[in-house]
Amino acid sequence: MKLLKLVSMFLLTGAFVNAQTIISITFSQPAVSQSTNRSKAIEVPFKICNSSETWVRPTKAEQMKFLLSTKRYDDLTKEPERFERWLRYNIFSFTTFGGSSFFDYHYLAGLWTPTGNPVWQCDKFSRTKINTGEIAEVWVLLYRVISIKWVGNHYLMVVKPTKKGFQKIQLSRREDQDSLPLKVITEDGNDMKVLPFSPSNPF
Repeated sequence: MKLLKLVSMFLLTGAFVNAQTIISITFSQPAVSQSTNRSKAIEVPFKICNSSETWVRPTKAEQMKFLLSTKRYDDLTKEPERFERWLRYNIFSFTTFGGSSFFDYHYLAGLWTPTGNPVWQCDKFSRTKINTGEIAEVWVLLYRVISIKWVGNHYLMVVKPTKKGFQKIQLSRREDQDSLPLKVITEDGNDMKVLPFSPSNPF
């Protein structure tokens, strides 16, 4: 009888240990999966090709006054919303820089105010590289870029706010989409709106 009791206790104890092991393995699987997903994010190198730490965005009144003074935007008074929308965005992405629109982008984004170091382009080859799909350019106003990663099928950019300044960055493209598949979030995880420009949406 004593022998049977010992065997029974041994079997029950073994089953309990096995059950604990199974439960432990089952609960540990999600952690492994999350780690695997994180490992799929690929760091994307980028170059800050032009920047300022003192640039201040012009007010709406200053912006409209300047645009009218250029004589380039005759429809400004007829379609003010078309021009005012630029003041609601801090992130602009470009997969094309065609013709005079290159200058329009700077005027409309408020980048006509910096003095000293020209902001018109990063280098003389930039426009060609962008138009051929080799690189993309992103303008970040009143924020600073912390990191860019390729996650799944899009770029994930993390930024932090600043009171002044802008950055113009360039990155080598990992895709050939018409518009840059870019998602931008703050350090706190808040989504940022991006105004994209591409061959099919140049202006």
